[in-house]
Amino acid sequence: MGNVDLNFEPRVPVFDANVALGRRHDRPVVVDTTEGLLDAMDKTGVERALAYSPHAEHFDTVEGNALLMEMIAGHPRIVPQFVANPAVEDLDAFADSMSQHGVRSVRMAPDAHSYPFTEWAAGPWLEWIESQAIPLSIPVDQVETTQLHDVAKARPRLNLILAEVHYRHAPWTIPLLRAVPNTFVEMSRFVIADGVERLMKTCGPDRILFGSRFPDSSMGHQLYNLHHNDLDDHTLAAICAGNLDRLLGLEK
Repeated sequence: MGNVDLNFEPRVPVFDANVALGRRHDRPVVVDTTEGLLDAMDKTGVERALAYSPHAEHFDTVEGNALLMEMIAGHPRIVPQFVANPAVEDLDAFADSMSQHGVRSVRMAPDAHSYPFTEWAAGPWLEWIESQAIPLSIPVDQVETTQLHDVAKARPRLNLILAEVHYRHAPWTIPLLRAVPNTFVEMSRFVIADGVERLMKTCGPDRILFGSRFPDSSMGHQLYNLHHNDLDDHTLAAICAGNLDRLLGLEK
């Protein structure tokens, strides 16, 4: 075993690409408050976090997105991500809410919301997201593989983030990342010995995003891993924050 750095602090700015904030309707979570999230960020050295509402993903999108905005009011370190449900929501109302709150990221969960990720089910939503240059994040266990590929391939201007890619998904996500250049990988669950090296060889540093999947996963384990993979500071900064800033249009 290698040496463990008990005094670890990230050496580049960090923007977590995958955080859930708030209570779930079906089970308790370890941290469900804004204060708890900020405390975890401070302890881990995470400057900002892109957060969605688990209530929106697992129960009610409109109510959950509204709860998220209430929780993060006055906390600019937490950047909102809205969950969309094309099966039941009104696109115009959703777009207006996104604009009103200045939200620049969308998350979809097709399996949880019982619709196929296809053009005939979600086409108008995908067209709007693409036209607004808004990145779309989808947990890969929430979508059928071929549907994900077909949408990404058909819409080359759609920045599609493969979220929560587990190592068991590698047999199909690695070829997908190679085949479709507008796909990005959020690496919170890609816990594998050569995971960072494999992703670097597959798609390069500009399409990899640090994410933690907090609070269901530790905020620090992948951050620590990234800092111990012999990456130069430029590459590390891109993965830990720069790539997400670029996708959200927040580059300075």
